[in-house]
Amino acid sequence: MNIEIRDAALEELNKVQFGDREGIRILAEFVGTCSIATDIQLQIEEKQADDEMITESGINFFVPKKSLESLPSQIFLDFKSGFGYKISSAEETFGYNFKLKPRKAK
Repeated sequence: MNIEIRDAALEELNKVQFGDREGIRILAEFVGTCSIATDIQLQIEEKQADDEMITESGINFFVPKKSLESLPSQIFLDFKSGFGYKISSAEETFGYNFKLKPRKAK
């Protein structure tokens, strides 16, 4: 999987203070009732055993194997002030207004 970080998103991510083993977990799963969509969450966490680690522009992304099945081989991460992160691919936009959830208390 490839993650292309757009300039606005990179600028925003560079403001985040990551711990030594931390990165951004991308959780994605198909959900649906009368339509099918992909629910995506962004969370600051440490890598887990079943994660694929992708490093882009010095930022680690952790994507669980199950989430890889729900995402295309390339995604774009963008940011718009007042709205949040946008995740898209060449084929579709997965959504706007994604917030980077802070790390969970240990």
